[in-house]
Amino acid sequence: MPSNFPISVAPDTVKVKKVWASTRFDNPVQLSSQVQLRSGMRYEIDVTMQKMGAELAAEFTQFLENLQGGFGTFNFDLDPWCPGLSPAPGVRVFRLAANEHGWDARMAVEFSFSFVAVEVV
Repeated sequence: MPSNFPISVAPDTVKVKKVWASTRFDNPVQLSSQVQLRSGMRYEIDVTMQKMGAELAAEFTQFLENLQGGFGTFNFDLDPWCPGLSPAPGVRVFRLAANEHGWDARMAVEFSFSFVAVEVV
């Protein structure tokens, strides 16, 4: 069952990519391309969190730890980050794209997190 994304601190930035399943073959002799669209599409997100104090950072660190790298999944609402997209994508299930995560700490007073995740399809 997916975890809920912590709402105590909102992300600072979220870069959203929509990725379609397709194949492409480029012929280097004739300079032509063949492209086939396959069934399937997923979202990928690159999230940078707002800087936060130690208490909120501890909560967010626990959220990341509970994901166990790319094993666990979490719900993330794309609507605020996709203005004008119709229909709105809504809440999607994601997992971390890499099996590691880290943080930037400035003398343990201010913390910053960023991660990349892919939609579970």
